Amino acid sequence: MNKLYALLIGAFTPLCMSAQTTYPEWQSQYTTGLNKVEPHAYVLPYSSVEKLQQPGGYEQSAYYMTLNGKWKFHWTKNPDKRPKDFFQNDFAVQGWNDINVPGNWERQGYGLPIYVNETYEFDDKLFQFKKNPPLVPYAQNEVGSYRRTFTIPSTWKGRRIVLCCEGVKSFFYLWINGTYVGYNMGAKMPSEWDITKYLHDGENTIAMEVYRWAAGSYLECQDYWRISGIEQDVYLYATPTQYIADYNVAAGVDKQDNGSFKGNFSLSTNIKGAGNGTISYVLTDEKGNTVLSEDMAVNGKNNDEMVDFTPKTVQNVAAWSAEHPNLYTLLITLKDKNGNITEQTGSKVGFRTIEIKNKQLCVNGTPILVKGANRHEHSQLGRTVSKELMEQDIRLMKQNNINLVRCSHYPNDAYWYQLCDKYGLYVIDEANIESHGMGYGKESLAKDSTWLKAHMDRTRRMYERSKNHPSIIIWSLGNEAGNGVNFENTYRWLKNADKTRLIQYERAEENFNTDIYCPMYQSLDHMKAYAKRTDITRPYIMCEYLHAMGNSCGGMKDYWDLIESEPILQGGSIWDWVDQSFREVDKYGNWYWSYGGDYGPKDVPSFDNFCTNGLIAADRTPHPHLSEVKKIYQNIKSKLVSTEKGITIKVKNWFDFTNLNEYQLNWQVVDENGNIVSKGTQHVDCAPHESTTIMLPSVATGTQKELYLNLAWQPVSDALIITKNDVVAYDQFVLKKANDCTAFLPREKQRMTYKVDEKTGELTSLKSGNQEFLDAPLSLSLYRPATDNDGRDQYGVRVWHRDGIDSISQKVTKISRSKDITRAETDVIGKNGNIIGKAVFTYQPQKNGALAVKVDFTPDTAAVKSLARIGLTFRVKDTFGKVEYNGRGDIETYNDRKEAGLIGHYKTTAEAMFHYYVKPQATGNRTDVRWMSLSDTRNRLMVAAKTPFQFSVTPFSDSVIDRATHINQLSRDGLLTVHLDANQSGVGTATCGPGVAEKYRVPVKPTSFEFVLYPAMTK
Repeated sequence: MNKLYALLIGAFTPLCMSAQTTYPEWQSQYTTGLNKVEPHAYVLPYSSVEKLQQPGGYEQSAYYMTLNGKWKFHWTKNPDKRPKDFFQNDFAVQGWNDINVPGNWERQGYGLPIYVNETYEFDDKLFQFKKNPPLVPYAQNEVGSYRRTFTIPSTWKGRRIVLCCEGVKSFFYLWINGTYVGYNMGAKMPSEWDITKYLHDGENTIAMEVYRWAAGSYLECQDYWRISGIEQDVYLYATPTQYIADYNVAAGVDKQDNGSFKGNFSLSTNIKGAGNGTISYVLTDEKGNTVLSEDMAVNGKNNDEMVDFTPKTVQNVAAWSAEHPNLYTLLITLKDKNGNITEQTGSKVGFRTIEIKNKQLCVNGTPILVKGANRHEHSQLGRTVSKELMEQDIRLMKQNNINLVRCSHYPNDAYWYQLCDKYGLYVIDEANIESHGMGYGKESLAKDSTWLKAHMDRTRRMYERSKNHPSIIIWSLGNEAGNGVNFENTYRWLKNADKTRLIQYERAEENFNTDIYCPMYQSLDHMKAYAKRTDITRPYIMCEYLHAMGNSCGGMKDYWDLIESEPILQGGSIWDWVDQSFREVDKYGNWYWSYGGDYGPKDVPSFDNFCTNGLIAADRTPHPHLSEVKKIYQNIKSKLVSTEKGITIKVKNWFDFTNLNEYQLNWQVVDENGNIVSKGTQHVDCAPHESTTIMLPSVATGTQKELYLNLAWQPVSDALIITKNDVVAYDQFVLKKANDCTAFLPREKQRMTYKVDEKTGELTSLKSGNQEFLDAPLSLSLYRPATDNDGRDQYGVRVWHRDGIDSISQKVTKISRSKDITRAETDVIGKNGNIIGKAVFTYQPQKNGALAVKVDFTPDTAAVKSLARIGLTFRVKDTFGKVEYNGRGDIETYNDRKEAGLIGHYKTTAEAMFHYYVKPQATGNRTDVRWMSLSDTRNRLMVAAKTPFQFSVTPFSDSVIDRATHINQLSRDGLLTVHLDANQSGVGTATCGPGVAEKYRVPVKPTSFEFVLYPAMTK
């Protein structure tokens, strides 16, 4: 045991013993486990070097056995009613149900899944309990009793057999063949026992008694569903009686003057069990060539021996980074005195160095930018995530330019780190410590030294398990648990144990026990102020920012414009990766995504839909804002410098280790209809972090109304995930812009008629021939169905409701007609009956049979403080569901989230434009639109304005969207809702972080705008 760890913990042992005489083990803060194997790196057996090449290869070993699958299961709500003797071999369980292991029991029909954020779910009147650490509710503490049988292979006879439980929440007791083995406190980390002496030939029985809540629950107050059970793998593996108990690899690099790297390699192993023999290792490169090797003798008299191999250097080593995840294969072999192989284990090794230089986080001597995301483990099983789903997650991350994942807020499944090593993803590994429900003040468990053992145990187990993974570049001490003596000690211990990585802790703020200043959800002003300071030595890397809840992620470009301009600002991780929602079906057969409060009684503790803040949906369908993330995180960025004597583009290479010659630039000049005017390919040589200028041929403007230059960068060669067909970066520049976008409307004259309501001034009829295009009047619109961010923005829905703009009406004060022109002066009346402004509508037929609708709106600034939008709305039959437009697409865009959209000519449908956020809200907007149209099989309504505008078409009414709390409540009435906006507010990120910046809000001031509507019968 590490000496510092022993010294820190030893003082509390008597208190632990005393506490456990009063309460059961699961009610004590001193309890971490009984009879367990000491924490260590994975020493799973491998049958061959080939099996070491792929993640999870140990599962093919003859000395590995999974216990996943069907277990017999009994559930009770009260510990006193649990089957107390169920572990006895003669206890009959054939009448029990089966349950899947791994998998949370709440997702298999037992107990109550509860979603809360900052509080303890059991600290609630529903459980008649108030938080009182280390005690948790007794009478309503659910207990799951698990049993199954297994048979040990005959080839395992005479070997040491280890049982590993990768993750069980929250506390459990263990029996083998009716004999008590031990217990474990702490989910999300492996717990192991040497069970050799408990086994016999033939069928064996394993029994586990799992408690939903335990003292450890006070350190597991993460923003996630509070659910229970065996949620990760359970398995056995066999070793010889003399075995490799642990090993530690250190593989760093020194950058040479010629740009190559010299590798520094050291390896120490811990051998337990008596016997003479040898321990050796072989390090091979990706081609199988031996790079390093050494044999060392094992002293037969020692039952516990550390073997330190000779430190060595490797010239011209292939360094590991997220961009180039170069891996070597380490095979460690134990042989007996006769030279026979008795055990083999190992892992992939990446040579890389992590440090802070010149106030910057550096990988291999180079400062990097963290383009990260936070990731909870989530699937429809709960916290159990399959290998296939993990692989899908990492593919999506890599495809969307994410280079780092923060394992929030606990160590993840072991397979995840193997994938990150292989495919190239930096990792912040975080200890399973969050005591948010106790707050950050004097009651914080961070300040209570009686909880030191628990803090230290979780930190040490995280480190020992994953210390050999190159992808882990930063350790995190925990999350939102206050700061105090316990985190000061875990920092010191971890700093002493690992000299090769950095440590961070957000609640340490600028105290000594964090190497990185890693705040959450700070403003741009806060970031600017930090960057200007001269008294700081730590990089600024946000552990959380850009809260992706609902229709969100506005203002991301502003963050990154600032980050890219200030070296000490090195990025951050978006909250978060995947929606924590479950797919359910209502009594009518309609499916929906569930969230907090959807299970149990109406007064169940809940933080509503705050668990649905992913860049992707729970089924891994990308949300629209993921496109914005990919665009802004891209590592190649261009600027248009000049269009004189050719097109001059300045290109910045934001890669840290990759020359642009690994990519091919494909460029096109296209017109407003998507026709290619010219195109070409260029190969560019540009070193990492450097800029270069490229020249493209000049383009004759010709008769086109608009011209766009589109740049797309694609790899020259296929990589592990990214292929030659993938666009990793793109940009667009407008080379020629229409002065008047109404020029896009047809010149062909149509027979148009219209009607205006004399009482409201609304357009009630718009016809071409006998075809009516309006099914609800065209009127002023100032409101949108509230987004999640609107609910928390100081200029959002609370202000809109207070001012009454969510349900406005119009009242004519004066109407006049001159020839075919109608002018209606109106009062705009809010929901509360008060006048909130005045609007003048002018309807003027055009020569081509179109109708120009001009609006002059003057808000009463004493009555209205904020506007969601300013524009027009109307409804049409859903047969007009074919949508065509020229603008940014074909994705949802808003004022503060439109970098990902390319201006172009798109064809879509009203249904395709509607994104089904977990909680329905405003969606489907398109920005910088030149023209749009709706059509059925015979008719088309086309709209344009002199300057670019915004629009949306949804298959539901605004009121239905606004009232719905789940997508199964969206009801159709046969009509589409159309919005034509002169302006609409951005979306911001106010659910956590800044609201919509002023420059992206709708100004509350006199505004004039005009749309031209062109109705036509096409057949």
